[in-house]
Amino acid sequence: MAEYDVAIEYIFGLMKDGTLKVGDKLPTERAIAAELGIGRNKAREALSILSGMGMIESRQGSGNFVSGNASGAIKNMIIMMMALNTISRQEVCKFRRDMEKAVCSSLISNPPSEEIKNRIKDTLRAMDGLSGEELAKADHDFHNALVKATGNKLWEVMMDAVADLYSEWIDYVIQKIDVKNRAKLMQSHKDIFNNIIEDKPRKAMQAIEKHYELIEELLKSVSYTHLRAHETVLDL
Repeated sequence: MAEYDVAIEYIFGLMKDGTLKVGDKLPTERAIAAELGIGRNKAREALSILSGMGMIESRQGSGNFVSGNASGAIKNMIIMMMALNTISRQEVCKFRRDMEKAVCSSLISNPPSEEIKNRIKDTLRAMDGLSGEELAKADHDFHNALVKATGNKLWEVMMDAVADLYSEWIDYVIQKIDVKNRAKLMQSHKDIFNNIIEDKPRKAMQAIEKHYELIEELLKSVSYTHLRAHETVLDL
């Protein structure tokens, strides 16, 4: 095992046993090197790798701290995997769609409270009349509200990571959407939610399919140059 791998394992161990928690300051490069009997350069390399993964954040003049941005770390890992061509944008989109189906199935099996339902209804009502960046944000808020309604923290982290990346691809098309497709988008949101609260799983799944089929069609209609200008990853 390389020395920087030893340092990474050491830091992960501190997180796992509770010695380090979110927001805590990590030992210095010098302390890590002395503890493990490795060179400071290797300790620095380990910290740099963890920073690149989003697991820790460096604050100039203060040191390195455990990051609470788990979704950001996962997003960075996905971006790296896409850059290496180990996964494709299509696979990310399918994962996003399948996760939304799982979220909706969970909400049908375990209906949210009336308070939560009313908040989602308010989000839907607020979408009417919106366009451009406001509509793109409202679309994200709606899907995010469904995930939060499950109360499943792991889903929240995973969906935040994927949705953040996914939104970079669809924000442009939603901002440019025409009146006809905007009406379809709005209706798909309403159908997803209404079929959840009416305990109609088959129709809820159909509504999700229609929603993502519309998004994929819109993506196909955008020129390569425009879409590429809104992507985080250069080689999708």
